[in-house]
Amino acid sequence: MERTEEFLQPSGLCDFDTCGAIRDRAARLARGCGDNQEKFLRVFEFVRELPYGLEDWDVKASATLAKGWGMCCGKTNLLVAMSRALSVPARYRIFQIKAERRLLRQVTGQNRSLAAPLGSLPPVQDHVQCEAYLGGWRVFDPSRDMGLENGLRKLGMPLERVPVADARGAVHYDILASIDEWARGRQESRTVRDDRELVFARANVELDKVRRLGRHP
Repeated sequence: MERTEEFLQPSGLCDFDTCGAIRDRAARLARGCGDNQEKFLRVFEFVRELPYGLEDWDVKASATLAKGWGMCCGKTNLLVAMSRALSVPARYRIFQIKAERRLLRQVTGQNRSLAAPLGSLPPVQDHVQCEAYLGGWRVFDPSRDMGLENGLRKLGMPLERVPVADARGAVHYDILASIDEWARGRQESRTVRDDRELVFARANVELDKVRRLGRHP
């Protein structure tokens, strides 16, 4: 049996120990479930359907739950926190993917004020997923809500994120019990710095247009 105790612990960003709302919501979602897999899947579906939006990297799980939306890092952090609140071991899986240029062009094409701050993004970007221990480690990606994915389909955009491989074709993953140090380091090195809250807000308006498209038949 693999030792999983470290993947049940709280941290500064994974703050289910000090946030009763996380524990309460997780418990309500898991009510009536028969096993850990069923509990986790209930929580995963809840977090996945929170709207995806651009934001900072070092966001507490409690803040993501309170505002009801988040980026891949924030939503994964909330999923890990809710999973651990249910005593289901969970951890962070971080790797690089090729930048989603078509989605970026969609966003900047609809709002030209975003072309300068977002158009200079690097060709690769970090992505954060969750691994849950359900008899073995399984990967779950809660970042995109179905409305956004359906909108991307209607626009003919690829849904699959493409991992960046090395010269040997291997993809490198960082597996972490705590995301705190990584997220704060990533926040310090982020590309969008000037007026980032305004930039994020304008970009999220455009993402919500894609989401509304996906919600209509």
